[in-house]
Amino acid sequence: MTAQHTSSLPPEEDDVRVTSQLKFDRRRKVNQYVRQERIGKGQHGEVFLCTDEDLAGREVALKVVKRNNPRDRIKLLRRTHQQNVRDGEVPALSSTEHSIRREIAVMKKCRHANIARLYEVIDDPKQDKIYLAMEYLSGGQVQWKDAEGKPILSVEEIRHIIRDVILGLEYLHHQGIIHRDIKPANLLWTKDRTIVKIIDFGVSHFNPDLQSSTPLKQPEDPYNEALFRESDLLKRIGTPSFLAPEIVWFSEYAPKQSPATSCETLASGSNSVTVKDGSSILPSQRPPITKAIDVWSLAVTFYCLLFGHTPFNVPESANENVYHNEFVLYNQICTQDWEVDETMGCDQIYTGGRHPIDDKREGPMVVSLLDQMLQKDPKDRLTVSELKRNPWILRGILDPNEWITDTTPSTSRDSSTFLSRWKQASRKILDFLPRPRRIPPL
Repeated sequence: MTAQHTSSLPPEEDDVRVTSQLKFDRRRKVNQYVRQERIGKGQHGEVFLCTDEDLAGREVALKVVKRNNPRDRIKLLRRTHQQNVRDGEVPALSSTEHSIRREIAVMKKCRHANIARLYEVIDDPKQDKIYLAMEYLSGGQVQWKDAEGKPILSVEEIRHIIRDVILGLEYLHHQGIIHRDIKPANLLWTKDRTIVKIIDFGVSHFNPDLQSSTPLKQPEDPYNEALFRESDLLKRIGTPSFLAPEIVWFSEYAPKQSPATSCETLASGSNSVTVKDGSSILPSQRPPITKAIDVWSLAVTFYCLLFGHTPFNVPESANENVYHNEFVLYNQICTQDWEVDETMGCDQIYTGGRHPIDDKREGPMVVSLLDQMLQKDPKDRLTVSELKRNPWILRGILDPNEWITDTTPSTSRDSSTFLSRWKQASRKILDFLPRPRRIPPL
């Protein structure tokens, strides 16, 4: 990779630039990026709004991350010692740098209109910070409830959001990438609030064996194998309320171990567990961690947008111990059914309840779709491709077959052609959809 920008190419078709020299100018300028106000702060760093002087003042989000965190030092020393004993090992990274390099490796592979772009990585080995210049999405996070916990989006707006996330996830899964942290906070609007994009790939996982076919972007990072270990998939990383049952699995979820839960052993004598209404079965052994965890997280996100709360919640009277409360939540995710409010969306469309009569009304269609996404056993869950073809998702599209073809990732065309065809397909939808309402920040 070269640090020199190829200005003849439009920004959406450039490769990610990697720059190894960092220059400061009175702390207000990082290389060509002029820093404005801070727009975000996380556990490992900050995000600043900047303007890119090389591209006529284009706004970017500059993420600044320290390579090392004081809490990383002991773990890093221990891991380095263990690895030095074995020849040929990749040098140990701190957990903080591991996360940022994982994010860089994933974002380098992505060119899709529903995924936030990474423009440049400034990685000067003499500095203790790494800088990521990313697409600035000024529309902000997808807001989903008001101060009273009521949904603030219409069902039509929710369909638009979920449809965009489906397209982004389909592309990621096609590339062999599992996001692992889909939730409303990781979905951002473009400035005109017409497109939703997925952000935050710090806990994402890449496995070339998961790719549908030859990837559009070949892996370039020699640390890929060290960054994406299969054992990492078993870690409970992500937001607790959005984690899939196979992530929060406990072998002691049998009834004799959890008498307060609403589960019972199947009469067949197997160790499988089913919720009382028989709607969903938990396998007797922990299922493998696959792309299906993103479908579960998307379903929880979908539920949040519809009803203003998550489907599984720790009771208010629960123990103050955070670990106890997480265990209670995980127990619910693995063994209990979820409830459905009487209405959904700010337009209060009638749902028909948890098990509505199967008809063509809006509410029963949505509840049925949620049911297919929130299956305890990942083998029974819809895939993203199946979800994309659901009649409720396709509602309002004039030519669904053409839209499906135009928005499906394929190695028969390069990334620029795919983006062009995706935009054409998106315009066909936007021409017939009501413009999303501007929802003021809470």
